[in-house]
Amino acid sequence: MVFLFYFSQKTHQNRNLKKFNIVIDPLSKDHFVNEEIIKNILFYKIEKIEKKIGQLCILRMEKKLNNYPFVKRSEVFLSVDGTLNIKIWQKEPILRIKNGNQEYYLTKDAEVLELSPFYSSKVILAKGPFSKKEKKYLADLVKFINSDELLKNQIISIKKNDHNSFILIPKIGNHHIILGNIKDFKNKLNKLKAFYKQYLNKIDTNQYKYIDLQYKDQVVAKKR
Repeated sequence: MVFLFYFSQKTHQNRNLKKFNIVIDPLSKDHFVNEEIIKNILFYKIEKIEKKIGQLCILRMEKKLNNYPFVKRSEVFLSVDGTLNIKIWQKEPILRIKNGNQEYYLTKDAEVLELSPFYSSKVILAKGPFSKKEKKYLADLVKFINSDELLKNQIISIKKNDHNSFILIPKIGNHHIILGNIKDFKNKLNKLKAFYKQYLNKIDTNQYKYIDLQYKDQVVAKKR
C-alpha cells in the first residue's frame, strides 16, 4: 500500500485531479452527508476543482472530513490511475432529545450530535432535561428497544417527569408506560414484552390509563 501510494503520487503529481470515487456509508439509513458536502469540505470556495495531485495532503483531507460533525470516520487515498477515493462513515443518531427550545440527537455511543439543517433522522423522541449519566442509560435503553421487533414498533417516545421517573409513550393504545428508574430497564421491558404478547390482541388497550412496570415480577395496569 505504501509503495502504491508513493508510486501513484510520483506518476500523477503534475496531473489535475478530476476523478473522484466517493462512497458514503452504504449500510446507513441516514443521509447527513452527500458528495456535494464532501467536495465543499475538501475544496471550499473552489468552483472548478483543478488541484494538482501532487499538491494533495491526504492526512489533512482526512482531518477536515473527521472534523465535520456528522462524520464518524473517513479514509482518503489515491489509486494508481490517479483517482481520489473517499470513504465516509457517518455518526448514527438513535434518539432525538428536546429540552425546551434546545434540540439535538444522541448517538449510540451517547454522544451529543447537532441537528442537520437539511436532513432529519427518524428516531425515537425523548423530552426533558437529562444528565450525562442519564443520556448513557437512554442510549442503552433505545438500543435495547431497537433490537426487539415488538418494542421497536410500539415505543415512539420517552419523557422524564418532575420526579425523575421515565415514561414511555406507545404507538398503539391511549396509555402511558411507567418505567420509573431507568437503571434496571431491561427487566422492566422484558415484563412489558410478556404482557403485550399475552394481552395486546385480546384487550382494548385504550381503556387503560397506564401500565406500571415498577413493581417486582408483575405488571400493574390501571383502567380509566
